[in-house]
Amino acid sequence: MVRLFADAVSEADRAPDPGPPPFRVDLTPGGQPAVYARLVGTYEVIGLDTPDAEHGPLLHEALAMLLLHREGVHPRVLASGLWPRGVTDDVRDAFIARLRTWLGTDPDGSPRFGIGTIGRLTLAPSVVCDLDVLRTLHHEATAGSGSGNARIRERLLDDALALARGPLLADRPKGRYTWLSHEVVETQLLLLVADVALALSGHHLEAGNPAAALDALDTALTNAPADERLWNELLRAAHATGDTARLESTAAALVARHHGLSGGARGLPPRTEALLDKLLPAWREAQSAAG
Repeated sequence: MVRLFADAVSEADRAPDPGPPPFRVDLTPGGQPAVYARLVGTYEVIGLDTPDAEHGPLLHEALAMLLLHREGVHPRVLASGLWPRGVTDDVRDAFIARLRTWLGTDPDGSPRFGIGTIGRLTLAPSVVCDLDVLRTLHHEATAGSGSGNARIRERLLDDALALARGPLLADRPKGRYTWLSHEVVETQLLLLVADVALALSGHHLEAGNPAAALDALDTALTNAPADERLWNELLRAAHATGDTARLESTAAALVARHHGLSGGARGLPPRTEALLDKLLPAWREAQSAAG
């Protein structure tokens, strides 16, 4: 019974397989997008004219919503997201027309914004965001061209982690983007950044380079500080350096962080405790002396 329970817990703690991204970016030199938006960290749009101050905030918010829903967004859903208190159909339709004009057309004349067969507003593949690229890079590194080639895998994962510049739409104005509270994309981003760092750390540890593994994990922890998988891997990487002081400081930071989050009411997760017992048997004595 104990073994069955342990197996069940390990499955529950395991991060779900993200599968292939819903929209894959062409990563070849010829696949450079016409419009590129940075949504991870500070919002920035490259490839479009700067809209006027009156309409710019709504245009940027609408573009972000469409980029985060590559399957398309119904006009009513777009309107309810941009105007939570409601808006008339003529204002909505005029705004959609303005959005279409702002996004423009590709060199071949194809519109970058249109309405699909089931009435949803969609973006052309030439309009891309950094989250699209991040997902594609991770997929290629773990299940695509990099899965069987260590050099390619490292490059793809490095490029992916470099895109983790902070929270999603970090500078969004107060009172706007309220529709994000009904989304799971922010949590998905944290898991994705952690998955990238864990894959890169594992690659570096396998290659005998724990310092690079630590760098990757530290970068991810600035974005996803609550992910216990990152902390556990950080302990393994610190142990792999052979630097006892580094391992001790990492363990102390982990324990202090967890103590601060729980107010000392709960101990560390059993898996983390077991890992500390294995890598740093004296950690309990150190904590008793400190407390």
